[in-house]
Amino acid sequence: MNPLVYFKPVRKLAFHNLTSTQQLPPAADQLLGLGLKFIPTPRINTTSPDVERSLARFERDMGLRVFFAGDDPSETYEPNQLRGTSIWRAPLPPQEIDSRIQHFAQSIEQAFIPRDTHPNLSKLQQSVLLKLKRNKNITILSADKGLGPVGVDTKQYVEWGLKHLLDTTTYSILSNEQAIDECNTLYKEISKWICTHRQSLDDDTTRYIRERVEKARAEPFGYFYLLAKLHKTPISTRPVCSDCASLPHSIGKWVDKQLQPIVRQQRTYFQDSFALKLLLENLETLPPNACLFTYDAVSMYTNINTEECLQRLESFLSNPATIEKYPHLSPRALIEALHIVMYNNRMKFGNIHVRQHKGIAMGMAPAPSIANLFVAIYEETHIPTFPSSSLHFLRRFIDDGFGIWLRNPNQQEDDANWDLFQSIINGMGLQWEFSSRSSTVTFMDLNIHLRRGRLFTSLYAKPMALHLYIPPTSCHAPGIATGLVFGHFYRMYKLCSHQHDIEQEMYLFFKRLLDRGYTFSQLAPLFLAAETQGKLRAETRRAQLENPQTDPPRTPGNSSIQQTFFHSQYHPSNPPSKEIQRLWRTHILSPPGRPHLNQLRNHEGYPITINKLVVAFSRAPNLGNLLSCRKLHVNIEDYTDTPLPQNRRDNNTVEGDETEGT
Repeated sequence: MNPLVYFKPVRKLAFHNLTSTQQLPPAADQLLGLGLKFIPTPRINTTSPDVERSLARFERDMGLRVFFAGDDPSETYEPNQLRGTSIWRAPLPPQEIDSRIQHFAQSIEQAFIPRDTHPNLSKLQQSVLLKLKRNKNITILSADKGLGPVGVDTKQYVEWGLKHLLDTTTYSILSNEQAIDECNTLYKEISKWICTHRQSLDDDTTRYIRERVEKARAEPFGYFYLLAKLHKTPISTRPVCSDCASLPHSIGKWVDKQLQPIVRQQRTYFQDSFALKLLLENLETLPPNACLFTYDAVSMYTNINTEECLQRLESFLSNPATIEKYPHLSPRALIEALHIVMYNNRMKFGNIHVRQHKGIAMGMAPAPSIANLFVAIYEETHIPTFPSSSLHFLRRFIDDGFGIWLRNPNQQEDDANWDLFQSIINGMGLQWEFSSRSSTVTFMDLNIHLRRGRLFTSLYAKPMALHLYIPPTSCHAPGIATGLVFGHFYRMYKLCSHQHDIEQEMYLFFKRLLDRGYTFSQLAPLFLAAETQGKLRAETRRAQLENPQTDPPRTPGNSSIQQTFFHSQYHPSNPPSKEIQRLWRTHILSPPGRPHLNQLRNHEGYPITINKLVVAFSRAPNLGNLLSCRKLHVNIEDYTDTPLPQNRRDNNTVEGDETEGT
């Protein structure tokens, strides 16, 4: 057993077991209680092919930065997020620089020695992991709202999925041939869209969409999976579509990029809990008749009427006032792209193919922006007409809203106004559930209290939350504990109004980290440093929100040219970042007896401005990847008694390998 596992045991091991009796291994909590983000240490550290790939990427990166060293640093550079993969390599750098790169590469190859390593899982945990991966009768999924891992019978999981997919008002079951034919038609439609609107697309975006579409043709479908809503009674599920490799994903990313600037300008929009906290702090003292309420859309994404949504967005985007306000828009191209995205969501669930013909699939790239704008357009025409004497404040985060209501002394009139407001909100084409009006509500993981005309906030966690912080034995890169502590302190200082709430949260956080295997000697210095930094970061963030300014554009002179990257998957048996940095300084930046790198010049006579190496670690697969249910490799008919449509009986084979992701 790894000494870390023996001497620093995780005392808090818990998960949600919804399986029938004796389905899960008896010690399943010893593995799933670590959390789905826990990374088992790979048996062998970085191999020679991995090192060769890292070095090839590093050499190309260095070559590009040397080649473009003469770019004017004053020229602004606006990176395009939708950018195709380039394989272009710069010409060989000058001999002196090339020689340094080769010496660095040789040193790295000698430093990365393949060796067997100690696992960070006990023999019992390894046995449980193997049993769970092999047992098709058990499915491991995540709970909604981050409530932890959930174990459930595959039969139950399939029944939950079919409860959604057999709803013919929203989904249609397709045969294998029908699904493939529709995807071929979609491919032609996307190609035609690119040709038609080529002038509205820059070269990078065009190349990106074409590249992703071609890559997706081999496996053009998204994957349907579920999140368990444990906080609901009875337990229900949230349907999600993982579409990152599907055919319409790339054009959906473009749609999202076009819509986001518009969404951020809407009346009820706010970015996150920190922005909401600032809005509440800046409110003037509320009158004695003020009260708080929240409202929540019922199954927002699937209940949006597709035709109505497209008509509302098309009318808004075609409006001359909208075009004038948002000059980046390409209205015709955007409207046609919206039709493509919303009418062409096809998914796989086990061995069946499904098309969603109503609403938006949660998990698709533009889903939040489309849903947000669908509601915001309606709000823009209806909310301002409602009397401010009753509705004092209103903000909404996609499908969750928060408001401040001013009660009318006349109870009958007040009730009538409240009913009218609810009917206006429900008139947009969605059903909303409203909380009772009171002095305390829970919203955006915050407890919001109204006292003496002022609003105060504290952190809120659902009673079923397991607080499964990543244990120190997980195969994460160093610094995971620092980021965990500093991030939580920043959140506490920014979102809690009272010092006693911060102190209470600090105590609970410290205790929970001890339960997850951290020691007092590890946490004490981090907590002391984080307390100072948390206050400073909270004040900085507050200043940024009070004086919003666009981020300064990145320039080659201050980022791209001055630093280079070495990419590698983290493993505790690999050379640490400090050793890689030492080799960088010794062989490239300032070799003994040779000029500093910044004193050298490229072929065109420009000085090399590279002065920093960033060691970028990626991670190995975590338990969520190893036990993921997103690609369900089972024959659905073997796990359900529910009759399926006859038109898909020709598709009874199960694709894929049961060891997917291992």
